[in-house]
Amino acid sequence: MGLSVDILSVVLGVSAVVLAVLTLEFKRIMHSIMALCLFSVVLALAFFYLSAPLVGVFQLAVLAGAVTVLFIIALMLTGKVEVD
Repeated sequence: MGLSVDILSVVLGVSAVVLAVLTLEFKRIMHSIMALCLFSVVLALAFFYLSAPLVGVFQLAVLAGAVTVLFIIALMLTGKVEVD
């Protein structure tokens, strides 16, 4: 009995972990927001791959769409204080 691992599941898993770490490690908040958006898209693709399209659509619409736009609007409305 051999270990059968699908390449797509490994790519989705590794990219999700890398994007989650990048979301936390970026110095600029806009880069973190974009990494979070990409993480949400990868997670939605993983849901589609796992035959859960409804959850994937909600993931794309709510987190990748609405929450990312909300974060960007909140960033635009706050003062531009740059800390180096």
